[in-house]
Amino acid sequence: MPADPRRAFAPGASVTNTAGALIAVVALVLVEFVSGLFNLLGTSLLVNPLAHYGAGADLLGSFTTAVFAGPFPYYAGAFLALAFLTPIDRRSPLPNLLRRAVLAGAAGTVALALVGVVTGTIATVRSGGARLVVDVVTGPLQNGVPLTVMLLATATAAWLWLGRPRRGRGTASSPGMPGTVRPADAVPPATVQPPQQQPPGPWGGPAPR
Repeated sequence: MPADPRRAFAPGASVTNTAGALIAVVALVLVEFVSGLFNLLGTSLLVNPLAHYGAGADLLGSFTTAVFAGPFPYYAGAFLALAFLTPIDRRSPLPNLLRRAVLAGAAGTVALALVGVVTGTIATVRSGGARLVVDVVTGPLQNGVPLTVMLLATATAAWLWLGRPRRGRGTASSPGMPGTVRPADAVPPATVQPPQQQPPGPWGGPAPR
């Protein structure tokens, strides 16, 4: 049964839901990649991107962590939410779509917090309990809020893309466009019958009436 487009939650799985979630999340990753690439190019003008600094990290490693590895739990949580719980349905009005995108962003932020429980617990042994608060609360919120704002834009783009009219090969064009005049189905029968020719008489003349 099709889900109600007016509800915020619409559990279910379909090819359209998966496609919409994939478009939104991949677009989000591309935005992060382009933004991080500009930051990498600007920083490489001042620091060698292959040189190590600080605690042994380099610019390329920081770029990979900031764009892919660090936000990956958010990407996965948002994708699963958009694909199975809060789908990008073209029938849904735009305010409802934005509500679903916010819920998907919240799911991604919760995924960051769950990963932070593991990393924070391990780091607590060396850095104390404050590291657990950073990894579980402040860190996920710091990354989740801007990612959710960008997810609103990418989900709207996916919503518009899924609603584009698609014409397959061999489909009839819409009425009113050039070349859409339908040919006549059949030639209408004649309303006036042609006069019948009289058979000739026995001496070559017309037969008597």
